Amino acid sequence: MSIRLNHLRTRLLEEQLQLQTQIMHFLNNQQNPDYQQLSLKLQQLPLPRWPELLLHWHTPDLKPLSLRLEAVQAALSQMEIGLYGICSDCESRIDAQRLEQDPAEQRCFRCTNHKTQITS
Repeated sequence: MSIRLNHLRTRLLEEQLQLQTQIMHFLNNQQNPDYQQLSLKLQQLPLPRWPELLLHWHTPDLKPLSLRLEAVQAALSQMEIGLYGICSDCESRIDAQRLEQDPAEQRCFRCTNHKTQITS
């Protein structure tokens, strides 16, 4: 694994830990017993299974954290199977600068712009 790839993997792992901490902090500071129960369930699950469970709890506070955790985990999985840095839409290489800005990026510049134009 190249030094650059190791650096990006480290950043992703650090962000994953940070997201895990933020999610637990949010849940543990809520008065809602459902959130406290969710916190207990998450503590029993391995981290890769969290997005699946959080999918059913997309509140305005949890949704961005949950979606980002899913993206970070997807990037880490792609590293493991050798597909990291390949656009999920067109399968071309994602620019190194783009990955440096966001190591969890899933699309090349062209596909991101194309998707943005369609939704505008």
